[in-house]
Amino acid sequence: MLQNCRVQRECDTVGFAEAQYCAIVLGSGMAVYVERVRRSNKVGSGVKVFAPIIVETEHFCGSFGVRTQNSPKIMSGEADKDKVDPEEEEELDCSVPEVVNKYQFAGGVANAAIKAVEEACAPGKAVAELCELGDSIINEKLSSVYKGKKIEKGIAFPTCISLNNCCGHFSPLKEDSVDLKEGDVAKIDLGVHVDGYVALVATTIVVGQKNVSGRAADAIMAAKTASDVIIRMLKPEKKNNEITPLIEKCVDSFGCKAVDGVVSHQIKKFTTDGTKVITNKNTPGHPVEECTFDQHEAYAVDVVVSTGEGKCRELDTKCTVFKRATDQKYNLKMKTAREALFKIEKTHPKMPFSLREIDDARTRLGITECVRHDLLQPHPVLYEKETEIVAQIKFTVLLMPSGPLKITGVDIPDTIKSEKQVEDEELIEILKTSVKKKKKSGKKKEEEGKNA
Repeated sequence: MLQNCRVQRECDTVGFAEAQYCAIVLGSGMAVYVERVRRSNKVGSGVKVFAPIIVETEHFCGSFGVRTQNSPKIMSGEADKDKVDPEEEEELDCSVPEVVNKYQFAGGVANAAIKAVEEACAPGKAVAELCELGDSIINEKLSSVYKGKKIEKGIAFPTCISLNNCCGHFSPLKEDSVDLKEGDVAKIDLGVHVDGYVALVATTIVVGQKNVSGRAADAIMAAKTASDVIIRMLKPEKKNNEITPLIEKCVDSFGCKAVDGVVSHQIKKFTTDGTKVITNKNTPGHPVEECTFDQHEAYAVDVVVSTGEGKCRELDTKCTVFKRATDQKYNLKMKTAREALFKIEKTHPKMPFSLREIDDARTRLGITECVRHDLLQPHPVLYEKETEIVAQIKFTVLLMPSGPLKITGVDIPDTIKSEKQVEDEELIEILKTSVKKKKKSGKKKEEEGKNA
């Protein structure tokens, strides 16, 4: 940190040409600083810079933890004008048919995988084997498409099956697996992406039982009904803070509570946690920034409810789901950790992954140091109180001109019946509305044309 301060003060006193020289002498840490200054169009004495400055080294720079390539060099925009800065590249949204097609294809694969896992759930089945089944179906279905094209495709979130009071992220290794029992409330959660366009889905079932009642039914129907409210409110010009109070009222109707910290995220290419979110519950001290929904956006609607207080905590269950934290850099000391990070960046550079996909014991050993230095973001296994039941419903929706287009989701059967129901008049009116916009008749269109 002290070195960084010294570099900044030195750069404040130099002009553009000298700043280039400082970048070479001081290494990658300096390159990062000059690049940031370049984006604000001023370096040192205020000289405007129109060409990017990139300084690359062949090794890790210990003080900044930045790994780059080749020997030190400066590339100007003139010399590299054919390359597009990823941050400046225009991102395609759902107004582009090809993008919608990729979302829908990913959604179809996700729906097929979760349906297969749901049908395979039975008393005595090992959770680890069922998770492997979900992942293998995703990989198998994706292997036959976009062949010969440089398009990334694969698992966007590894299959997880979280039981009873477990809130999520349980995707065990074989040696840590448990078997399903009749009456277990199982939350199945997975995700697929095609070219970075993500389709997420989750559902809740009761193992070995078709007719479900009691508190399990209350939790499942609370999550299902709240998600029905959200999709009807997901319209352009609506705001996220209009939806949260409705979710809370809906869940309360079934004698349940939304789980703390769970939000529905906007999703973008290679991003499952966009800046626009809908929180299921207003939590004191954790305000959510207000946002307005826009047409052609995509969202992962995620509702997790509990028969308890909705407060989850981490116990001693081994975490197996991780994601590369791309904004974090560090000079790892252990060889096994460097090897692990190298393999992860090669096979799972942007999406969450499960340790099941890493069959090399040596690589697994290096995961711990990667997590310790924040290079990997863990998705810990969280639990409610032991006597409580947690249910989850998740689906992906695209905000299209004709109304919300739901590309993933599992229907909840009529055999799941709660004795409780929504009684709030505002919620009842919302639930009566259609998800899709009603098509105007030819007569109405003709009248509107005359009035225009």
